Amino acid sequence: MSIVKRNQRKVLASVLVESTVGVDLAKGKDTSITVTVDKADASRAEGIMDEFDFFKAAMDSDLAQLKKFSHIEDKLEYKAKAIENHQYLDYLRRYQAQGTNHQNMVLAWVVIWLVDLGHWKTAFDFVPLLMTQNQRLPGRFSTQDWPTFLIDQLYDEGAKHLSQGRDAVEHSQVINLFTQFIHLLDTHQWRLSELIGGKLYAMAAKLEQSVFNLGNAYTYGTKATALNDKAGVKKMVREIAKTIGKDTDL
Repeated sequence: MSIVKRNQRKVLASVLVESTVGVDLAKGKDTSITVTVDKADASRAEGIMDEFDFFKAAMDSDLAQLKKFSHIEDKLEYKAKAIENHQYLDYLRRYQAQGTNHQNMVLAWVVIWLVDLGHWKTAFDFVPLLMTQNQRLPGRFSTQDWPTFLIDQLYDEGAKHLSQGRDAVEHSQVINLFTQFIHLLDTHQWRLSELIGGKLYAMAAKLEQSVFNLGNAYTYGTKATALNDKAGVKKMVREIAKTIGKDTDL
């Protein structure tokens, strides 16, 4: 049984005990009180139980367990099972729906794990929440900027597939990940440093060029160079411009 479920049972038991305080048992069973307790168990347990504390305890335990693994594959397997067994996503969706707002290390770590596992679309669902609430990355990370963290990871993902050739890029659908993230950036107007912005759009341009989406490659490459003159795609943009009949000052 997970830490979360054990704590939930303890809390429910305490609610039932506290609910009988003040009842004169010598006078017999007070059915009216018993019925009220039975109907209120779930809601009263939720009112008393601080979900964050329980899920934080589960996450602290998981992080300690991860230190025992030396192989990345084992760590990834553990993370996948922990997300499912501890129902972290259900908790985070409740947290999101309820409008709760506090520094939440469970939210931060689960998003990081989702990225590690390649579950990008689910991770992206929580990025606006991370940004709106100014959630911090765990202290062990060198950056406290979520867009920078995600772009670094996306860049590595793109570079991995790009090195394997056109078929790998197409089958991985990594271009869709870049498209979705760029859409998030445009929608929420998150600020990026010129270096990081150039890095994002340069890789997007290279991926698009690898599958002969030259119009998109030109657009992204031009933006990358505008953000960072040393983004490394000037030559590619000039060659694409000639191919598709575009004028360029690069």
